Amino acid sequence: MKLSKQQTQALVNYIANTTPDDLDCDGCMDHLAEYVDHELSDLELPEFLKRVQIHLSQCPCCSDEHNALLEGLRVLEC
Repeated sequence: MKLSKQQTQALVNYIANTTPDDLDCDGCMDHLAEYVDHELSDLELPEFLKRVQIHLSQCPCCSDEHNALLEGLRVLEC
């Protein structure tokens, strides 16, 4: 599989913007429920949950899980 110029640039940008303390998907999922609780309560995020927020902005798979959880909880609130 050959990457397009745009895909290559996106990959390079992603790698350039990662830091050693970034969460992996497992770490993100470990804290996702707490992150969503803060989000639904409009509470300020503690530093470790800001790492979840960063991961969600960069990972489509975890972002999909986040959106599904958030949507499900919002439906239950009605």
